[in-house]
Amino acid sequence: MNADTAAPVDTTGGELPAIEFVCPMPGFANNRRFVLVRVDEDGVLYSLRSLENPDLRFLVISPNPFFPGYEPEIDDETLAMLGAGETSNLLVLLIVTAPGSITDATANLMAPIVVDTATRRAVQTVLSGSDLPVRAPLVSV
Repeated sequence: MNADTAAPVDTTGGELPAIEFVCPMPGFANNRRFVLVRVDEDGVLYSLRSLENPDLRFLVISPNPFFPGYEPEIDDETLAMLGAGETSNLLVLLIVTAPGSITDATANLMAPIVVDTATRRAVQTVLSGSDLPVRAPLVSV
C-alpha cells in the first residue's frame, strides 16, 4: 500500500497530542511517546520530541518538498502493527540528520516513520528490498 506523504498538520494552542510508537525506534527502547512540533514558519521542518526524555528529539520532514516522487510501499505487517484500516490516514515522516549547516543535511529514505493520524500510533519501518539511501541530500524543488 502507498502511504500519503502530505505535510503534517500543525497543532496550535493547548496541549499537543501524543504519538505512540507501537515499537520503539532502534536504540531508544525507553521512548515510545512523542509530540510533533513545528520548527519553522513554513511548516517544512518539525521536531519529534520524546515525552519520556525531554532531551531526546529528532528533526523530521514530510517528503513532498524535497522528494516529490517518494512513495514508500508500506507492507501489511506494518499496517497491522499500526492497526491501520485506511492508508489515507497514514502520514510519512523522514528523519533528518544535520551535521553542520543545513546544506549538509540528509534524510533517511530507507527507514521512514509512519503515523496513523486517526489513532496517533506510529512505527519506524525499514523498506526492505529497496535501494533507497539512508543519507539522501535534501533538495528543495
